[in-house]
Formats: sequence, structure tokens, C-alpha cells
Amino acid sequence: MSSAALSNANTSRVGAEEQDCLSCRLVGASAFIGLGGYAIMQARKQGAFATVRPTGRPLVAGKVTGILGVVFVGLGIGRLFMPARRAQLPQ
Repeated sequence: MSSAALSNANTSRVGAEEQDCLSCRLVGASAFIGLGGYAIMQARKQGAFATVRPTGRPLVAGKVTGILGVVFVGLGIGRLFMPARRAQLPQ
């Protein structure tokens, strides 16, 4: 692409305001929470939350999966309650 085409592509959206709509937040939050829930379920299957580790199971993998699950659930909750904001226009 030429530099003129790139500059025209950048200026076409300068006046447009972008919002974080409710449906976008709901879909994003449900995706993160679903992924986190799945990771937590897999961590339970790997024995991450057991007081005595079953023999033959990996020691660290279940705990890492559990931590990732909690992080994704937290991101989903944060995404759900994130305030809607408009994009800042460059001045």
C-alpha cells in the first residue's frame, strides 16, 4: 500500500466515536468466565485441589491451570463491570 492510502485509511475514522456497548461487554465477559470455568474444571480433574496428590498426576500443571482459570474468571468479571467509555480523539 502506498503512504497516501494508509493516511486516508487512518483519517476516515477520526470523527467516529466508539463505544463499548452492553452486548459487547456481555459476550466478552461470558467468554472469559466460560474459559475460566473450563480451566478450573480441568484443574479439578488433574487433582490440583486435592489435599493429597493422586499418584501419577503432574505436580504443577493442575495448579497452573487452576490459576489461569481464576485469572480468566476475574477478567470476565472485570470486563462485565468495566465502565463504558468513549475513545479519546487525538488533539
